[in-house]
Amino acid sequence: MRRFLLGAAIAGLALVPAWGQAIRTPQPIQARGGPPAHATCAACHQGHRAVTPARSKAGRANPDRVCIACHEGTNLATTADRAPKLPPWNGQGSGHLKSRFSSRRAEDYARTVRAGGRAFTLTQGCTGCHDPHGKERGRLRLTAFDARGQLLDRRPQSVAEVCFGCHAGPDAAPLLSGPADLGALFAKGAASSHTIGATAAGRPDLPSLRTSTFRGLLDCGSCHDNPDPSGAKGPHVSVQASILKAAFGREKDQARMGERANDLCFLCHDRQSILANQSFPFHAQHLNGFTSSGSLAAQRQAPALSEAAAVLGLRSPRDFRPGRSGAFQPGYGEPTTCATCHASHGSLRLTSLIEFDRSVVGASSVGAPAFQRAGLGHGTCTLTCHGYDHVQTRY
Repeated sequence: MRRFLLGAAIAGLALVPAWGQAIRTPQPIQARGGPPAHATCAACHQGHRAVTPARSKAGRANPDRVCIACHEGTNLATTADRAPKLPPWNGQGSGHLKSRFSSRRAEDYARTVRAGGRAFTLTQGCTGCHDPHGKERGRLRLTAFDARGQLLDRRPQSVAEVCFGCHAGPDAAPLLSGPADLGALFAKGAASSHTIGATAAGRPDLPSLRTSTFRGLLDCGSCHDNPDPSGAKGPHVSVQASILKAAFGREKDQARMGERANDLCFLCHDRQSILANQSFPFHAQHLNGFTSSGSLAAQRQAPALSEAAAVLGLRSPRDFRPGRSGAFQPGYGEPTTCATCHASHGSLRLTSLIEFDRSVVGASSVGAPAFQRAGLGHGTCTLTCHGYDHVQTRY
């Protein structure tokens, strides 16, 4: 009798492995008193007389449906009781599945890649990252891509080399905001980036790195992951936007998020070190505000500025020197977020992940916003922030 090799494949998609770990072949999950859980062709495929593509139970319209049947938390099928579970979708947060994303442009994304004499399609869905018949841990595709979105002739050495298939190069998938080609921010030509594979031990020049928690290799999953420690790991779904592991916001989000706007950064960077100005002399003054209360209204009522403001050389709430606007803009003296000055992925032109939020930071009286590093913890800024004009301001 002819044996069908597909009968040995685990048809339901297993989820992405723990980030930073090598991709290894796992031992099959054994169900009590029987074969490996959901390890039969019938879990995903119809009989040989079926006419749907690949005889999939999902059909062409929604290929992820067959994966969700076993890998979503509301499923009660006894054959899938050991399958890693995604939480039921309640319409909040974000995810890689089409039903958990709000951009139609991204949902319609598809890119065909040819490798080894065969072709496969990268799309926003389970099979964009996973091979349902694969034997590797997490069943991640064994096709690697570089930061230009080009196919590499080897296995992936990091999760990022799987992500770059859709998020790098001229054919990168569109995002809700910002440029689609994220790979360019990790390429050799970028001035600075959150380097894939970096470790806390390799950056002794960054005193804020929390070596107690940041022990693995830096990868996409360091920031993009399920924030629920009891849930399935990997960039599948998150209660936060952009499939983030923790809350992250810009200055415009502070009224809604408060101090939580910097939670993502503080996963790896110690909050107390940042507020103690161990990396940059005025971190605390930017995050807490220049006034004692951090409130613009309180500042207007107080006759004198705080000691922090005096150190910065702010003499009064109005500045009539040549080239100045004569009045500060809303937000002056109040707290801001990490994202006002830093880019989370990287910067094409500036060191130290400096990339100013142009909704807050504008051109100075002498030209476009600029930053020049002059050594560890030192440099100059030339820009206008909340109406205050910095021209090669040193720190």
